[in-house]
Amino acid sequence: MVTVHDLRHFNLFAGLDDSELAQIARLCTRRTYEGGAEIFSPGSQAGDIFMLEGGNDAVQIEINICEHAPRTVIHTLQKGEVFGWAALVPPHQRTATARCIERASVICLNGRELMDLLDKNYHMGYVVMKNLSGILSTRLTYTTLVLRREIRKVAKRLVTVQ
Repeated sequence: MVTVHDLRHFNLFAGLDDSELAQIARLCTRRTYEGGAEIFSPGSQAGDIFMLEGGNDAVQIEINICEHAPRTVIHTLQKGEVFGWAALVPPHQRTATARCIERASVICLNGRELMDLLDKNYHMGYVVMKNLSGILSTRLTYTTLVLRREIRKVAKRLVTVQ
């Protein structure tokens, strides 16, 4: 069972009171993934949003820059971070891979159920969407920095080959 106390640790819910968190907690479940497990992949339909709760857990968000290159790690998530935000934003399609570095315990929340709840409570909806926009802004910044670094590597290789 997921509690109000559990949800207080996630920035997606910062600013919500205990009664609001209790409504969200009722929609949550827990899952455990083994090290190396892929939680989702690019192009897959996004149903759940995930919250990393385990102490030493870490999940990597990876993308393929090109077909013949290894996956690039965009971000390594730590305890208290939210991922799988596409479950809350149309077209609800995953853009990256989420892979466990080691065994990971996550709280799962169905995006449609959460959105139904937020539609009924405008304060909750405003707070969660404001927090989500901050999370997305941070992730976009990480992604941009990583892509710039990877493009520099590719450009350097091209110059070296010529």
